[in-house]
Amino acid sequence: MQILKAIDASQNTYFAFKIQKDSHEMNQIKSCPTRYWDKDQKVWLVPYSAANWKMIMTKMGNIKYVVSPEVIKIQEVPTYHKHPKLKPTTTSIPIKKALKPGSALSPSHQDALLKMKELLIVKRYQPNTQKSYLSSMTEFLAYYNDKKAEDLTIDDIRVFMLHKIKVDNIKEETQNGLINGIKFYFEKVEKREKFYLYDLRPRRAKKLPGFLSKEETVKLLTVTENLKHRAILQLIYSAGLRLSELTYLKVRNIKWDMDIIEIKCAKGKKDRISKLAKKVKALLTEYIEEYKPKYYLFEGQTGGKYSDRSVQHIMQNAVQKSGVDENATVHTLRHTFATHMILDGVDLRTVQEYLGHNSPETTAIYTHITDKMKKDVNSPLDNLDF
Repeated sequence: MQILKAIDASQNTYFAFKIQKDSHEMNQIKSCPTRYWDKDQKVWLVPYSAANWKMIMTKMGNIKYVVSPEVIKIQEVPTYHKHPKLKPTTTSIPIKKALKPGSALSPSHQDALLKMKELLIVKRYQPNTQKSYLSSMTEFLAYYNDKKAEDLTIDDIRVFMLHKIKVDNIKEETQNGLINGIKFYFEKVEKREKFYLYDLRPRRAKKLPGFLSKEETVKLLTVTENLKHRAILQLIYSAGLRLSELTYLKVRNIKWDMDIIEIKCAKGKKDRISKLAKKVKALLTEYIEEYKPKYYLFEGQTGGKYSDRSVQHIMQNAVQKSGVDENATVHTLRHTFATHMILDGVDLRTVQEYLGHNSPETTAIYTHITDKMKKDVNSPLDNLDF
């Protein structure tokens, strides 16, 4: 994050923040009561005052930043974004010295993260899990940069989590992710006795998975004209794949003569087999003849695996064109696969194996949907005579 000084046409001064889009820092600036986005300079503006500086630093916590001596000129800020009239002030705002890349954490904390990274690699955790755990622990250590990692306690974790919830207003999944990363470090790297943080976990929401009706699924899977995009969506639905399972599929994982798909090292480092649907088999044959993928079944323009973001974009376009539920995501196709299989009479154990769930209780959530759909129960309104 870079901080500059900005002056508008009326000689009002502002803090100007150059921040990466969709970052934690941007969310904190946007939560300020008086802030304005200057599209010309591409900076966030906050009125220049000691009170606002204190508020911003409280929100940012220990996030590193660089203060630039540059002063930029901006246009007149809209009236409703202006700060109240203030007397010119020469009071200097306390600014930390710019931190060099990689030096934001103390040496002992950097050493702790290196040990954690090495252990994650040795234990063969998935790249996304490694990234998530390291990010969580980095944020935790940055909050206690004046303490050694081995001196931190469960009470320190509690104080940190309360700060993240109250000040940063983090989401439930972020809260769980932070706890998972911190627990891994203390239990696996430092080999402390296993501990539980139930009081810091959010209550588990009892949400039913979103899914599409069969009519909606047909609309979604047929609206896409691009052969590659159509093959991607139909394969996800037909085999109940997770997004990462789709992008990591290799050409050799399709067993054409057996009509099966080998899904290697999926969630929980488990392999499983799913069905290669006849219609998808014909579609994939056509796709391979045209695109000739070399290693991964779906590859980017310059080789390598197709990006998760590209698949999500394909899904978003299909949702918009087909007019189905606007909240449908790639994972909705997996939920839809499971729901439709149970509706078609496939037993729960088989569906569990196709989805790669450890526990039948995880799969049983779909029966809450299908049981209600199968029951021939009338609404009491239909029994009223009017």
